[in-house]
Amino acid sequence: MPIRTICVFAGTREGADPAFVIEAQQLGRLLAGAEIKLIYGGGGTGLMGAVSDAAVAAGGSVTGVLAPGFEMAVTRNSGVSIRVEPNVAVRKRYMCEQSDAFVALPGGYGTLDEVFEVVITRLAKEHLKPIVLVDPKGFWSNFERLCEGFTEQGFADASILKSIDRQPSAELALKALGAT
Repeated sequence: MPIRTICVFAGTREGADPAFVIEAQQLGRLLAGAEIKLIYGGGGTGLMGAVSDAAVAAGGSVTGVLAPGFEMAVTRNSGVSIRVEPNVAVRKRYMCEQSDAFVALPGGYGTLDEVFEVVITRLAKEHLKPIVLVDPKGFWSNFERLCEGFTEQGFADASILKSIDRQPSAELALKALGAT
């Protein structure tokens, strides 16, 4: 199936390493250059803002999906189409349904929640869409160790972690998806 729309999960903060912002901006430019629509959480700050601003600046199509309570971080970029869903659960469901693949940049609790959402819905066979973690500076290594611990302790099957790809850069993430 061709990838025409990618949902990007990312932090509303920039993080401690400048490499995180660089990869977010690169991802936005690459998506626009490949004419792949970006769907993301609608934030205008941090890595969310970096990926969406870069995509818009490069001529890309961008949709931000918000839920009540998160309007304070909304993008002010006029090139972003904003959609408001009634709550976080419906917001995540919409983002999943509208996307052909998922790419996660570094982030915090919300990003982790979104990654687990698409992992669990994949496990439930609600979709078979690819999931790629952009892993600058090994950001996602602790996540991988956590998931390996679930398996080692008998709470999860190892195949789940194998369904998640980790790539060190935005460019390699999109190549892994066959999107560039």
